[in-house]
Amino acid sequence: MKKTLLLFVVFAFVLFSCKQAEKPVDEIKKLTFDELLSDNFEYKGGQVELEGMVLHVCAHSGKKMFIGNPDNPEQKIQILVSDKISSFPKDLEGTKVSVVGTLEEEKLDMEYANKLEEEIKAESKDNTEHSCEFEESMKKVENLKQRIQNSPKGYVPKFTMKAISFKKI
Repeated sequence: MKKTLLLFVVFAFVLFSCKQAEKPVDEIKKLTFDELLSDNFEYKGGQVELEGMVLHVCAHSGKKMFIGNPDNPEQKIQILVSDKISSFPKDLEGTKVSVVGTLEEEKLDMEYANKLEEEIKAESKDNTEHSCEFEESMKKVENLKQRIQNSPKGYVPKFTMKAISFKKI
């Protein structure tokens, strides 16, 4: 009887040890631009993967790039290098990539929009030659204010991603 009990205890210990060793690996959540930019998206941390077309790579340092949805130019995100990536190659422009990293959220609220509007107005006083640019900038601010008012969160999130890896698709 003692041998059976001892064997059972050893078996339970081995089984429990194996369960402890099988820790789940942090899962990378694959996102689409529609999901990321929807009003319902809430970032809860961790690594995400996002695919898109490389619209621009910073020519001076290569430390940032923009990827976007080629079907909708409004859907884009700024990607920054991390300590795992030294720079993005300029020849990525125009190619489709998959980027893995962490998101950083900036909350664009009405205070932000009003401050932006004041800055644009102040700049336009100094520069009267570019009234088309002023009108275009003011339209963007009005659009932002409208989006903020319609947002259930009371703000519009602006995400940037700190990339830990990327690959051409």
